[in-house]
Amino acid sequence: MSKSDLIEDLQSRIAFLEKHVTEQDAEMYKLSKRVDSLVKAAKEQKAQLAAVAELNSLSAGDMPADEKPPHY
Repeated sequence: MSKSDLIEDLQSRIAFLEKHVTEQDAEMYKLSKRVDSLVKAAKEQKAQLAAVAELNSLSAGDMPADEKPPHY
């Protein structure tokens, strides 16, 4: 292989790697956004569960939600 062939091969490889890195960055950004939305949804569900648990404990009187009823 001549020097020009080697240089052309290296340029081709560099172009491929640059494209790959760009695509990888875009995919990582998409995944980051998806994780952020999932974390937000999980926090909202946690808040909803806490609200439901609070309502249950208020309607059950003094008995906490995790305490077994007296007949057990």
